[in-house]
Amino acid sequence: MTDSTGSDGTSSRLADAVMPRWLHGGMRLLTITLGAAHTAVAVMQQSMNEDGIDYLDMGAAYVRGDWEMAVNGIWSPLYSWILGVVIHVIEPSPRWEFPTVQITNFFVYAVALLCFEYFWRQLTKSRAVGGKAIHRSMSFHPAVWLVLGYSLFIWSSLNLIEIWAVNPDMCVAALVYLAAGLFIKLSQSPGSDSVALWLGLVLGLGYLAKAAMMPLAVVLILLTVLIPADGSRRLRRLAVITVGFLAIAGPFMAALSSQYGKLIFSDVGRFTYLKHVNEMPYPNFHGALHRLAGEPVHPPRRIFDKPAVYEFAEPVGGTYPMSYDPGYWTEGLSPTVEVAQQARAVATQLMAYFDLFFRTQGGFTAIALLLLLASARAGQTAKASVIGLLLSIWAISAFGLYSLVHVTSRYIAPFVVVFWAGLLGLVRLPDGPQFRRLTHASGALLVLFVWINIAALNLEGLAAMTGFSPLSESGSQASQFSDSHSADHPAIAEALLAQGLEPGDEVGFIGYSFSAYWARLARLRIVAEIHPEDIAAFWTADAERQHQVLQAFAETGIRATISEPIGSGSPPPGWEQVGATGYLLYQFP
Repeated sequence: MTDSTGSDGTSSRLADAVMPRWLHGGMRLLTITLGAAHTAVAVMQQSMNEDGIDYLDMGAAYVRGDWEMAVNGIWSPLYSWILGVVIHVIEPSPRWEFPTVQITNFFVYAVALLCFEYFWRQLTKSRAVGGKAIHRSMSFHPAVWLVLGYSLFIWSSLNLIEIWAVNPDMCVAALVYLAAGLFIKLSQSPGSDSVALWLGLVLGLGYLAKAAMMPLAVVLILLTVLIPADGSRRLRRLAVITVGFLAIAGPFMAALSSQYGKLIFSDVGRFTYLKHVNEMPYPNFHGALHRLAGEPVHPPRRIFDKPAVYEFAEPVGGTYPMSYDPGYWTEGLSPTVEVAQQARAVATQLMAYFDLFFRTQGGFTAIALLLLLASARAGQTAKASVIGLLLSIWAISAFGLYSLVHVTSRYIAPFVVVFWAGLLGLVRLPDGPQFRRLTHASGALLVLFVWINIAALNLEGLAAMTGFSPLSESGSQASQFSDSHSADHPAIAEALLAQGLEPGDEVGFIGYSFSAYWARLARLRIVAEIHPEDIAAFWTADAERQHQVLQAFAETGIRATISEPIGSGSPPPGWEQVGATGYLLYQFP
């Protein structure tokens, strides 16, 4: 169950350390099968999320060469390039666009798996090299180590990132794993310029996948200084990595800085801090301006009061301009660091980490800490390679970065894997019956605890699909302002086009525009809206007031106004049913 190294470097129990040939292929097949199963469900359910619409819009802008619209300080470009090319080549119908995106996500998942396998191989080699330097030591059996690695990948990809989510986090995971593997490779070949260059290039791609990878790339680059080498080689290595990073990241940073008129690598930090720490509501932030610093330079235009109607047709593009570039609409508002707000934000994020590491992963964390404590007391950890520790420090820096503003599981998923891999790679115990029993039991329990979480997710999903989910009623909370998540978006899009609207038409919307995915499928632009909290005020107003509101919509030049369902019965005068979807359409002459 363990690998054991004697003074002559020969395993005292070599036969036990032989890994079954089928195990690697079996775990890879299991990983692919589970990913494919989740993708199949997402395809059947026409799964989409709010961020995904913006990445699709951005990808389309890049493909058609609309650089002014494409370069965006909120959404990073790499994932949009992938989606843009796929949609441009396949040209799916409205009913097949979201399934095409989900299948694309599956291929990104497969690439992430390959990157993870590279990382795990490099880490395994590093552990083996470190183990040979320690007299009569032992650690996890190679088979257990392999199964544990695949299990962590499956758990992080399906439970934390969620393969069906249309966002760049699976791309980020792939690049984090690849960067971690190259970092380990660099420690084994400290004088290799090619490995250093590849590490820089991969970190540059990481920045193009997610802006938060910029500071995290800097952290990893600085950590390479701690990899043993003479002074001149360290400086050369640092320079080569930096050149590779800037070669990939530099052009986009230059384009973004040109657009903003100042040196900048992203605007997402400002907006996220305003939203999650300064508690700015969005898109309806007008009522909070009295407690925010600064004044918006070009906020959406309020064209009617009671109920409030906002217009935002120009100059931002996209299906829903308020979502496509929040940085533009909130330009002029500055984040303010207040002790109470910051403390509340940090406390919230710490609770999220507590929930992940001590509730969701409580058993896993306890076993890992026990093994590390046993290694330390046995005097083995200090002798092991520092590479695992450096990777754990990189992961901790990611946890710290997100703890200041906002964290969700998908942001930190690959770093959780790197964190545990780095620490568990340090486990090295004296070779003896007592420690052998400890590693036997601990290895099995670590794998078991991971699979309990994986099984729980899949059982919950299966229960929800079959209608037996005990959480089915609570699902209504996600739709308290809107039914858009449960709506048949392809049917809405097809009906709108059949009833006379055309791709490129601008429309108004009475409802929650962020999840009006049908607009993307029909290639419509929502450029005016009544927010969800004012829907009731519109529909309970008298006929004269409703006419005035619709006239305000019409004066923006839009083709029609669409409303979410308002209940059963015949549509109000002037409105028509959108197919059998329950949505309503009011077309202007």
